[in-house]
Amino acid sequence: MYDLLALKELVEQEDLSSKIVPIIEPVRDSKELQQTVRTFISKKQPFSVIANPQVSLYGLNDTKIYPVPKVTDLDFYHPSAILAADFNSDFVKTRNQQQSLLIVKNHELLKAYQKTRVLQTVDKVLIPDVARMKRLVKTDKSVSLTDPMTFVRHVEDYGLLNDEFFEPASWYHQIDFNGFSDYSMVGHVYFDKGMPSRAIALHLIYATKEGNLRIHHFVSDSNQTMGGQKQKFFEALGKMVPWVDENIKGLNLTPAVQQLLNYYQGEKFPGLGIVKKLSLMHHLQLMNRLLNLEFD
Repeated sequence: MYDLLALKELVEQEDLSSKIVPIIEPVRDSKELQQTVRTFISKKQPFSVIANPQVSLYGLNDTKIYPVPKVTDLDFYHPSAILAADFNSDFVKTRNQQQSLLIVKNHELLKAYQKTRVLQTVDKVLIPDVARMKRLVKTDKSVSLTDPMTFVRHVEDYGLLNDEFFEPASWYHQIDFNGFSDYSMVGHVYFDKGMPSRAIALHLIYATKEGNLRIHHFVSDSNQTMGGQKQKFFEALGKMVPWVDENIKGLNLTPAVQQLLNYYQGEKFPGLGIVKKLSLMHHLQLMNRLLNLEFD
């Protein structure tokens, strides 16, 4: 829900340009999904909704309480699908000026489809940065799909990573790829149910003078028990505030970061959903600024 709210607010604030194409894999028949798509349409923001989501039962129910508005005739819509057992070529059928997206994570499936009309006609193929998969896709069609966020078993372990490398300076134009994509700060692992954590970690992506992307982690201290979420949040935020004051300026100081820092002046705990929303908004606001700077 908070991923969708982040996208909806970014589009409403006109913080996403046409260079960024959000790709949504639905997991719930929700009002938030419906409203987010409506916002994309009203603002004519390029976007995509995966036709065959693989991490939930959303695609199996034809009758929706909150149906997604019709998108088939929108030039700025990107038909997309995941190459999987339930794949159908109609999923990536285009109309007018549309461009289609095919997400492929499996080498054997990609190899099986290598000489098919689907792979020849689809506009972009999103694949991991794996040599044997790159050889099967033409460079002008290939888009890198990465998950640069380090996955740790316990949230408090982010304190051991502290400030780490996220993406190289060539993130916007990698060799053998004609575009890039990633799972942002949420990672590729999908959890159907959330659960309380003993620690709270705040993650902040920033660009260095050299053009690299790095990520700094701020972790709470009172991590012996599950309780005290508010206290843990302010412990982590208390570490972020002075670090940001010293290190984050210019392009890196986004409205989302400023909004998160403002909570330190009060006593209100916004909830982890809002924190996640702001973290995602910061990442996309930063990427939008960097892309505009690069292409200008």
